[in-house]
Amino acid sequence: MFRDISFMKIISGLLLLLFIGCADKNSKSDKQILDFGSFSIVTPNGWTKIKAQGVDSYVGRIAIDNIDTLHFDLGWYSNKLNEYEPTILDSSMISSIDTSMVDKSEIIFVKNRMRVDPDKYKKNNVSWDTIDGRNAKIVFPRKSGIGTTGIYIDSLWQSGSDVDRFNLYGDNLKPTNEKLFLEALKTLKFHKKK
Repeated sequence: MFRDISFMKIISGLLLLLFIGCADKNSKSDKQILDFGSFSIVTPNGWTKIKAQGVDSYVGRIAIDNIDTLHFDLGWYSNKLNEYEPTILDSSMISSIDTSMVDKSEIIFVKNRMRVDPDKYKKNNVSWDTIDGRNAKIVFPRKSGIGTTGIYIDSLWQSGSDVDRFNLYGDNLKPTNEKLFLEALKTLKFHKKK
């Protein structure tokens, strides 16, 4: 009887190890490496590379799903992902604006413009981190799903007479995709082509 109990413990232990090994293998298989030559990123399976044609830089896209898409630009003139100050006007000026010349949805009307902090109306937050040994500006929405999520690096490497910069971003991403993208940004690796 003692042998039967020991044998059962050994079998149970082996089955437990097999189960843990399979579970670990499944958790790793939900990721993939997207290699763009000059950089790579680890993303969830299913994200796909989309080629694009750039004029003076290396550009492309990553389709997260059939709704959300990320865009990248590696070159001298990559967008810094700055958010511009919102246009805030006194509501008393509504009648004096020629609405045929202006998109009113881009204007914020308030009772007293002098008492308003424009930062209150911005869509994005900005933080700084180190990604692959480089200082990186991380942009993410204040209200999930409304705004820009992305990264900007102002100095990758010397390229001709200037320095290559990089951005990778998406606009108005679904909250789930926004979270997955912010995690994926931490895995960026850069590879200068010679």
